Amino acid sequence: MATQDRQDFLWRPNDNSITTRTRYDLEAEHWVRAFKSAKRKHKPRNIKDDLSIIGLIFQVVFSLLGLMILLIIELVKWIKSQ
Repeated sequence: MATQDRQDFLWRPNDNSITTRTRYDLEAEHWVRAFKSAKRKHKPRNIKDDLSIIGLIFQVVFSLLGLMILLIIELVKWIKSQ
């Protein structure tokens, strides 16, 4: 069916050579990639993804705060022992 469709276009080469077929395949790959990227760009936002990113940010912040508190406690203990 694809060969028949290709031969219906008179403004394109119909010689069925390897270069013509390669050109058609490259053009088809280009349009498939273009449509897929357009589909990804217009994808609706997912609230789960947003919440997971916010959760990761909170986790990193609270982990760093906990580490800072532990370091301050150890510093105070070290100063008292001196």
